Amino acid sequence: MKILSLDFCHFLKSKILVVLLLLNVVLFAQKSFKLPAGKKHDKLRFELANNLIIIPVVVNGVELSFILDTGVGSTIIFSVDNKSSLELKNASKIYLRGLGDNEPVEAIKSINNEVRIGKATSRNHKIYLVLDESINFSPRMGFPVHGIIGYDLFKDFILEINYSKRVIKMNNPETYVYKKCEKCYNTKINFRNSRKRPFITAKYKSDKGLIDVNLLLDSGSGSSLWLFENKENGIHVGNNSFRDFLGKGFNGDIYGRKTKIEELRLGDFMMKEVKASFPDSIYIQGISQSNRQGSLGGSVLRRFNLVVDYPGEKISFRKNGYFDKPFNYNMSGLTIQHTGFTAIKGYKENNTIHLGLNEVVTKKTLELSNDFALLPTYEISDVRTNSPAHLAGLQKGDVVLEVNGKKTFNYKLSDLNELFYFQEGKKIIIKVERLGIEIKYVFYLKKVI
Repeated sequence: MKILSLDFCHFLKSKILVVLLLLNVVLFAQKSFKLPAGKKHDKLRFELANNLIIIPVVVNGVELSFILDTGVGSTIIFSVDNKSSLELKNASKIYLRGLGDNEPVEAIKSINNEVRIGKATSRNHKIYLVLDESINFSPRMGFPVHGIIGYDLFKDFILEINYSKRVIKMNNPETYVYKKCEKCYNTKINFRNSRKRPFITAKYKSDKGLIDVNLLLDSGSGSSLWLFENKENGIHVGNNSFRDFLGKGFNGDIYGRKTKIEELRLGDFMMKEVKASFPDSIYIQGISQSNRQGSLGGSVLRRFNLVVDYPGEKISFRKNGYFDKPFNYNMSGLTIQHTGFTAIKGYKENNTIHLGLNEVVTKKTLELSNDFALLPTYEISDVRTNSPAHLAGLQKGDVVLEVNGKKTFNYKLSDLNELFYFQEGKKIIIKVERLGIEIKYVFYLKKVI
């Protein structure tokens, strides 16, 4: 039975923390994604949740939701509610090993699958199915997320990613014509690890002035920036920082310090007070730091509309409406997750309930017999020590019923968590249920840095 070696990476969202899966293996040749004959491009709408791009992917006829991640080299499925409904071709059992102290993760390697994204189809597609049921993004995202795809799609198209409109345009590289853009920053992508992992160069302002840093382009990370501490090069955590859980790898949790750096530049685009995470050195021992200083995540990338050209080894950045938004940490200390549904009698409000990718489910769809409706339930999954929520008395496991007078089932989870990132001093009135008793708490948002 094979044991494959995995490289470490994070999967940290600026709003919530989730598991990361980054598979770094040498793949056998597989057929590419192709558009129908004569078609030059196709457009695909995506969901943007916690700075992560979620796209619909059809695997062997079953529609799933995947994270689109420039930092991953293989197609991985890690959460399917009913695995028996998904038929994977020519499957064999393997083990995946990553950083951390736990045992290797059991997985299935499958070949000859058909994968469809929009009108693009890939046949003879290799997929890894992770069997560890604890690896599940869906509760933290608020809708089902089943897997992750990156290089397998990016290598075949020039992708225009419009974060503002939440649309991806997949273009045939042979017919694509670049538009003149004087306000864009165009730069080269450097590929490593069998040409599957993309790197770009940015400038980081340190005690030694502006220095070049080589960063993994990582759309599958919802964070802003990960940096690997190197005091000789001027990359180090400042005095104003706090220790926190940063994410989870295949074989254990990852910890480090969070802070803000004074300045980060991409070409002429300058960003101030950018959030940055510095993982403890023990977690990055398997990463060569001679030509890599960190990762650039979705909280930065979403501030631009991108043209990602793997075939041409280049990328274009054009700032959008998100560019000037401040980089803030969660000012409440709360992390909230989706924990299922509850039947509520007499639900008559004419509201729209958001339950899944590209799917808007109305009240009528959710109505049950006897005037009941099935509505989403949210729960506190983490409370940061000494945060406003912690000092007010909120606890992990509390079921969140209302925030500032609005029922939580009327929120998308990402919008609910977004309430805690802006407007320092804002009053938060939150009603929770604990052990069957409804309790109301009041606190005020406060910047941690």
